[in-house]
Amino acid sequence: MAGKADKAAALIRDGGQKAKAAATKVYVVAKDPETQAKAGKLLADGKKIYRAVTSPEAKDTYRKVVAVIDKMRKK
Repeated sequence: MAGKADKAAALIRDGGQKAKAAATKVYVVAKDPETQAKAGKLLADGKKIYRAVTSPEAKDTYRKVVAVIDKMRKK
């Protein structure tokens, strides 16, 4: 039993060290100005796409396309 407990403790200790190393890498990448600029650009693009998709014109176009598809299925 003692061997298993030692192995479990070693796994937990190694896992903690690996988690710390991974967190450090993520922190370094997140603090990188270039990465922040890319993330900001992606956020802005996402906002533009969301506005375009949820606009009244897009909803109206969707309804028209659905009506055409329904007509095509009935034929």
